[in-house]
Amino acid sequence: MAELAVALLGGTALTGPLAERTGATVVGTTPDDHLEVAARLGSDAELVVGMAAVPWPVLPDLHAEGSATLPAYAGVVSWYALPQLADALAQAVANGANAGAHVLVTAPDPGEDVEPQDLMFLREVAAAIEARVDLPHRSIAWRGTTRNPTAVDALTSVVQAHGRRDVVECPVAPGTGADPTLAAAAEALGARLTCVDLGRATQLDLLTTVVQTVAGVDFDDDDELGTWS
Repeated sequence: MAELAVALLGGTALTGPLAERTGATVVGTTPDDHLEVAARLGSDAELVVGMAAVPWPVLPDLHAEGSATLPAYAGVVSWYALPQLADALAQAVANGANAGAHVLVTAPDPGEDVEPQDLMFLREVAAAIEARVDLPHRSIAWRGTTRNPTAVDALTSVVQAHGRRDVVECPVAPGTGADPTLAAAAEALGARLTCVDLGRATQLDLLTTVVQTVAGVDFDDDDELGTWS
């Protein structure tokens, strides 16, 4: 029997590299087939780690059902509180912040049907970054239109109300990429917007740390374990 498997929500493109790093069987899933895939993996693995490719809370009820019904299942609702994530984000924004830029910490708009506690991660990540690097000027915002402040509204306020034209956008999730809508708004406002996406390599580092921590296995002796929500 295999020791370890991973059911990765929304991470199909990452399954190969994550499997190579962890030695686990890694399968990408969707909300519709996640538990079915996890059950199949659990028939041949001692531990199945269920997690999402993004750090914020994702489908907590689904993970709760998996933990209650699948003996091998260990669900990770979120991993945004990993110290390694805050470390990487702080390093990414440090140069801009030290040069006086406004730092805008963002995440995708989760829509209207989200529990309030599942929105707290954005504020908490921003606070964790600020605990690591001086941020004289920072705010948080959502990429989208249903949650306030929206990234476009926040950027407009930074430029028009506060007179700051150098803005560093810091997406919480590695691999998010620049937001074309926000970039267009910045151009219209005459602002200089820089997106400091951590990228796929960092995303894989963090996902590996999550799997490592849940499994209690050292894939790399140099890794430092962290905790998450």
